[in-house]
Amino acid sequence: MAGEIFDGFRVIGFDLETTGFDIRKERIVEYALIGSDVDGSIINVQSLVYPEKRIPFEASNIHGIKDQDVKDAGNFSQHIGEISKIIDGSIIVGHNIIKFDWKLLEIECLRAGVETPKPRAIIDTLVIARKLKIPGRHKLGILCNKYGIELNNAHRADADAGATLILLWKIMKENPRFFRGSIDDLQDSLSGVRKENTLGPGLEDLEPFPQSRGLLRINNSDIIVAFGKHKGRSLSEISRNDPRYLDWLFSSSSPVENSVCEKLKNSFQD
Repeated sequence: MAGEIFDGFRVIGFDLETTGFDIRKERIVEYALIGSDVDGSIINVQSLVYPEKRIPFEASNIHGIKDQDVKDAGNFSQHIGEISKIIDGSIIVGHNIIKFDWKLLEIECLRAGVETPKPRAIIDTLVIARKLKIPGRHKLGILCNKYGIELNNAHRADADAGATLILLWKIMKENPRFFRGSIDDLQDSLSGVRKENTLGPGLEDLEPFPQSRGLLRINNSDIIVAFGKHKGRSLSEISRNDPRYLDWLFSSSSPVENSVCEKLKNSFQD
């Protein structure tokens, strides 16, 4: 299963709310670390942070955090110990984390004169969405809506961190072949080190769907197309994103045997 890539690791959704978007000068006003430890126990750490500067109205208007909310929250130096304890050695998941949240955390650590936490890996769902060419815009709220994820209280760190973690699981389930290697394979692929579009075992490692001549493959409960423009994608995903292709796949013009097409067509109509 695709999720096995994270077995044996602490996996944490991470998000920051800040005084603005300029990572060189803005400060953290809230952080959240939401996920599970190696033993499956729940991790849910969130806190406001005193940013040592005024929170602009424009920022408060987005996340709802005001100066009076953070005045007794303690500055970043008082929180970094707890943050590092959770992040060190963990797989950290965030949306636009590489270019924003992590960069800002690094600068806050530099200001505080402390080492930046050392995660095992950083996984950015924005980068994944772009690499997989998921249709539509790739803002967190839009992707959550696409995948049926409730994002109540958006733009608060705990809500965004939790939603990002669920988003990753949904994308992994929909695109299992991209997550079959090791965590290092995944990072290399997302950073562009690996030029191929698949990780670990390929389609040939999946069991062929009966009587499909290998054109369709079985991956857990999903049927994967092993040819053409949607090679590697599940029928469920294609049904959502390109139903006209599915109509063609189940038609008499399909290269897949008619008996197989009829069986699959009936299952999608049920």
